[in-house]
Amino acid sequence: MGDSRAIEYFFLRTLLRISLAGASLILVSDIIFYMQDTLSIIIDVIIVGACGLSYLLMHKSYTTSVLITTGFTLSSMIWQCLAVPMNTTTSMAIILIVGFIFSVLLRGVLMRVMHGITCASIAGIFILQMQKPELRVAKEPSEVLTMGITYLVLYFILTYITWMLKSRYDTVNHALHNANQELVEKANEIEAQNEELLQGQENLNAMNRNLEQLVMDRTAKVHAQNEMLLKYTYTNAHHLRGPVARLLGLVNLYRMDQDNAAFFFEKVEDQAKEIDDVVRQINQELGSV
Repeated sequence: MGDSRAIEYFFLRTLLRISLAGASLILVSDIIFYMQDTLSIIIDVIIVGACGLSYLLMHKSYTTSVLITTGFTLSSMIWQCLAVPMNTTTSMAIILIVGFIFSVLLRGVLMRVMHGITCASIAGIFILQMQKPELRVAKEPSEVLTMGITYLVLYFILTYITWMLKSRYDTVNHALHNANQELVEKANEIEAQNEELLQGQENLNAMNRNLEQLVMDRTAKVHAQNEMLLKYTYTNAHHLRGPVARLLGLVNLYRMDQDNAAFFFEKVEDQAKEIDDVVRQINQELGSV
């Protein structure tokens, strides 16, 4: 059964439990104290059986369960009004309760049909009592007519007010249901946004980790380049400056003693080769960075 009929289901279940317990107690009481009142015992058995059957069918067919309980009860009360006129007042009170149940548990066309049947039954009971003196609950037909009109008016007032209150409840319940659905949708939307934010945070953390690794790699590379530059500076200061200084010294010696030109050229060539080797080594080391 859907949420829209939760109150009807609860009311029906409670009603059947109370009715079953009450009718069973009345049946036991009639058997013990009024064994000769066969009609009352039969009616009690019918009502107990109807309540029990309705309770069993409640979870399978809600409408059938309601109609079984109210239908058998209404039929029993009509029968009792015609068979035992002095019990008309009690029977009418129960019929009014049946009308109240129709307004609470039924809806739409079916509710109106059952109200129509009940009103027709009330009118029929008092019409028969007016026509047949032996069925009258009062002596005069006018009194019977007054009772019939009174019960019809009471039935209309009770069922109409009940229907109005039930309709307002349904309206409020529907509005609350829609509001609850909106809240659930908002909650789901917020949860989805929260998941997106968490995913974005995870992506940001991953990017930060990548940036940290990139910075570390770049730092290591810069550090290596700095070491290479320091090494190049050292090489330039020691390895390269030595051959250049010797080369300049040979040039100065050649200016003072030009007779040994071949010797000086040989030494100059040696120093030039040494400078070339140093330059090649520097290029290789710089190229590996």
